[in-house]
Amino acid sequence: MHESTRRLLCRVAFLLGCVVPTVCTLSWITYRQSAWAVEAVEHELSQTIGLKCQIARYYNPKPTKWIFEDVHLERAGEDAVVFPVLKAELVDNTWQLSADQAEVDWASRNRLWETIQEGILLKRRGAQALHLNVAEVRFRDESQPPLRHLSIQYDPTAQPALTSIAMVGSTQVSPTLQLTLDTTAGAPWKLQLKTDRLPTDRLAVAVPHLAGLGPDAYYQGQMTFELVGDSPNVELRGEIYQMDLATALASKFGLHGAGGADLYLQSVVIRQNTVHWAKGVLASKNGQISRRLLNRAAQHLQLRVVPPSQNEDLLAYHELAIGFSDDQGRLTLSGLCEDMPHGTMLAGLEHPLAMEGLVNTLPATNLASVFHEDHSPSVPASQRSVDMARWLAVPQLAERTGNPLR
Repeated sequence: MHESTRRLLCRVAFLLGCVVPTVCTLSWITYRQSAWAVEAVEHELSQTIGLKCQIARYYNPKPTKWIFEDVHLERAGEDAVVFPVLKAELVDNTWQLSADQAEVDWASRNRLWETIQEGILLKRRGAQALHLNVAEVRFRDESQPPLRHLSIQYDPTAQPALTSIAMVGSTQVSPTLQLTLDTTAGAPWKLQLKTDRLPTDRLAVAVPHLAGLGPDAYYQGQMTFELVGDSPNVELRGEIYQMDLATALASKFGLHGAGGADLYLQSVVIRQNTVHWAKGVLASKNGQISRRLLNRAAQHLQLRVVPPSQNEDLLAYHELAIGFSDDQGRLTLSGLCEDMPHGTMLAGLEHPLAMEGLVNTLPATNLASVFHEDHSPSVPASQRSVDMARWLAVPQLAERTGNPLR
């Protein structure tokens, strides 16, 4: 081969083997660091997540691993979720996401929930599962406690499709909140919450009926939500401990009373913000009750009240134990005090103070008459009574509707 030909071939080989790959590599690196590449990744993430995504920079140390810095998920131009650093790696067809911190805008919670629903319905992720771990989630609204050790798992091929667990609060004894979302039957979906010791004022965001039960009241048990329209059907099965009767009753309905109580809920079904079914026990030890409240209970709930030895405004009681059943507006009460005559609801140290009445079933709306002054047995048309009566089903109306959770 001629010398000039060999030189030409060497030059071509050098160009193809060294120069071109080097130029391509440098060009690729330049592109990956450019705004164009970041915009392409942002667009892909936005399409996948369902919220507009902004990132400052990203790294791709290997084909199945990504590291994103300063991630902003936006709703209507405002930050809904911010991750200082978010890591993503595809392992066994599951995206493993992890972050040390996240900040969530509490005001955007409804839109974030809609995004989760849309993502599951539209199956944006295809058949790939997702597992997200965040060490700490803080809310922009400082009145909301942080979440620690948040874990969310989503698998479109399994049921429940989504499961999550987190500790609520910043202490070592923070309560645990578990969530599952079952989409087996299609609409309506069933979402279930389980908690071991969560303050009722926190849960009142989801179930307003639990608001105002006292600063120390907490719920332990499960809640099931059927996601139907703006007012989901709710079923409670659990216990409310350390409920303050003075706060729950007196402050709302203008009565004087004192004492704590525990509420054991075998089942409570709420439909369209109205209690359609409830069964459980209200129990308390060593408290006080207003004589006026006791007299009104005798009047409107047909209870048998034992006259006190003295004309006292407040009566001390040793035990309160009342079983209740509200079947679509038809209320039945029973006395469950131990070591007392059958049917005793309220007991002193030596004798009953209140017992079951001769009428077994009453309209549930009579409860509102007990907790508000009025001279007639009907539900008084005042704001305080309306606040309570709106939760209670009227028997004639309740009979017309079914109960899907029951």
